[in-house]
Amino acid sequence: MDDETSKLQAKSKPVDHLSVVCFGASAGGFEAYCTILSLLPADTGMAYIIVHHQAADGKSLLVEILPRVTKMPVVLVTDGENVKANHVYVVPAGMQVTMAGDAFRLSPLVKLPGWPKNISIFLQSLAKDRQKRAIAVILSGFDSDGAAALEPIKEAGGLVFAQKFQTASQPDMPQNAVKTGCVDQLLSPAEIAVQLGRIGKERARSVIREPRSFTTSTPSPSIRE
Repeated sequence: MDDETSKLQAKSKPVDHLSVVCFGASAGGFEAYCTILSLLPADTGMAYIIVHHQAADGKSLLVEILPRVTKMPVVLVTDGENVKANHVYVVPAGMQVTMAGDAFRLSPLVKLPGWPKNISIFLQSLAKDRQKRAIAVILSGFDSDGAAALEPIKEAGGLVFAQKFQTASQPDMPQNAVKTGCVDQLLSPAEIAVQLGRIGKERARSVIREPRSFTTSTPSPSIRE
């Protein structure tokens, strides 16, 4: 391997210490986003991306509304944009997103038979690029988008949270996530915010040390609740 090839490969690798959290939802997800972001510290050192089911010809109002509940910048994802800590990213309507190293890649949303699969598509790329720094959060929504990518997230060493059924307007997505056997914890939106805040602090302390697995300081709520 020549020096130029080595430099190109090194440049394409993601920043190892940056964790990326994906919030995946559809119907009922808006309320969960607002609750979580309103309670999250603005300096967790992690990046957040919202992958939401929405009409291709629609317009996401999240970039206008969410800045009212969080001090983190809320931005619409653009193709090739580098992911940054302490930012909230929103996928534009009619587009699907993947991760390639430190950059988001956008492409037109592929309409497959049945319900959308854009959450699973992103999470599969997140597992590959972020590995143990990948965090999937499955929130309120119809059908099972996201569930197909949870095993790759876990195999890569990442974490998976799902919204407690009784707190979700539409519990299909969390229920199907739990059926995979890959959900670490079943939590309310407020509890998700607390756990993400703890993870951020833990990982910030470990950046200059050897990375280690996150463990909660409180008992994990049963996913059977």
